[in-house]
Order: sequence, then C-alpha cells, then structure tokens
Amino acid sequence: MQLAYNAHPGAAFAGMIADTGFKDVISRVCGAKQLEQVTVTTEYSSEIFTVTINGNAYAYTSDTNATKTEIADGLKALIDLGDENVTVTNTDNANTSAVMLIENNSYDTAFTISVTDPADGVLTLVELIPFGKAVPFGAVVVDDERADADSNTGKGSCRLPRVAADITSRGYTLGVAIADTSKSTMSGETGGYKAGESVPVLRKGRIWMHVEDIATVAKGGLVYVRTVTNASYGLGSIRAGDDGGNTDVLSYEAAHFTGQKVSSLGLAVVEWNNP
Repeated sequence: MQLAYNAHPGAAFAGMIADTGFKDVISRVCGAKQLEQVTVTTEYSSEIFTVTINGNAYAYTSDTNATKTEIADGLKALIDLGDENVTVTNTDNANTSAVMLIENNSYDTAFTISVTDPADGVLTLVELIPFGKAVPFGAVVVDDERADADSNTGKGSCRLPRVAADITSRGYTLGVAIADTSKSTMSGETGGYKAGESVPVLRKGRIWMHVEDIATVAKGGLVYVRTVTNASYGLGSIRAGDDGGNTDVLSYEAAHFTGQKVSSLGLAVVEWNNP
C-alpha cells in the first residue's frame, strides 16, 4: 500500500526515490566492462578474416565451403589461444550472421581492437560498452547473464540493456539504478556507477527518471527503454513512446508512469512493480 508521496518534489533528480511508501531494493555489482561486438555478415570462402587485439593480429583463413559460424568460431579459437585478457562468446543469429561478443576481463585496463574486412561490410566491429562507461543514476539496468557472482560480495552483476530481449524477456530487467548523491558532480549533474561498484537497484516502488519525450508522459502510460543509443540518449534511458525500434516496452507491464512530472527538468515519476 502506498503510504505517502511528494506532491512537490523540489529539486528532483534522476534516480531519486519519489516517496516514503513500500520499496523493494536489491544490490548488484556494476558489470560495465568494455564490450565489443564483431559480426560476420557474409560467408566468403578462402579469405582471410582478421581481428587485432592490443596489436596482436588473429587471422583466420576460411575454408572452401565457408559459413559465417565457421569463420566466427575460427577467430574465437585463435583469440582463446592468445594471451589477451578477454572472454569471447559466439552466437549464431538465426543464420543471418555470426556474432562475437568480446568482453574485457578487467575493470581497470582497456584493450584496443580492430578488424580487417576482406570485403566491404563482411566483418564489422561495434563498441557496445566503452571502457569506463558508468551506469547513470536513474537508468534501467538488466541482469548481466555472462557475469558470475562477484567473488568478494556474493552479488550478481548488472549492466545497461543493449538488445530488445533484455527488456522484452521475463526475468532480465532488474529495475532502476538509485542515485547516490555522494557521487554527484560539483556542478550538480548526477553521476553514475563505475564497473565493479555496488549498485542499489529499485525493483518495486516509485522513482524519478529522466524521460526523453517528457511532453507525452501520461498517467498509466507504459515505459519504453532505449536499447540503441543515439546522439542525445544512452542505453537504459526511457521514453513514453516508441522510437522506431530503438526502444522496447517493458515486459509484463513492469513499470508505468504515475502522471507526476516536472517538465522543465525532463523528469517524471515511474512506478515499478517488477515481477
């Protein structure tokens, strides 16, 4: 039962708890390690595909009946035999492409990466999570399925959403990163949580969040979460409406807008009831 809420929020900011009612808060470790995506989009036989990490070239020559999966698996095998402090996870995207996720094993040191494309657009590289990328206060966070429980704290890891399934699949979305005002900048801008830091996550309750399209927020409206960045907004940002496939609505109506907002600040209260 809701006990009370602030009708006049004053200096509201993203990630601020909106009232003194019931809250369910869990703690996770920020798993925002550097993450790069290499994609094999087309199979080319008897061609050299190269991924270079920290200046070390891993070159795989495809066979005479090449497949996208074969090329990706060949590159992974070479990288696994090297001395790079990275973990490579391969997935076959319904035979349309073969995807390699290359994740840093270190929170403290970045790695460099490049690809040598044998033909235009056959081997592509996209940076999913830059080194040192923080989880902003008030951002939606999801379960980091590739991370083991932290050996020191026993907590699982969280990260920003980056694919639709993070938002649309039950059990992936954790909630919202609650602000820690001790991490705010002197200018008043809110900060975030760095890789390896503990993140308090609101699963149930009301919280202020920055909304991209604040003018369209309506009471009871569903919440759309950004899984593709653009020039203005990052992963885990929210909207009151879809953005052409760059956002996805939260599964099972896990969150909705209460109608309370401060348009001048771009902030609105979102009520979470994460299953």
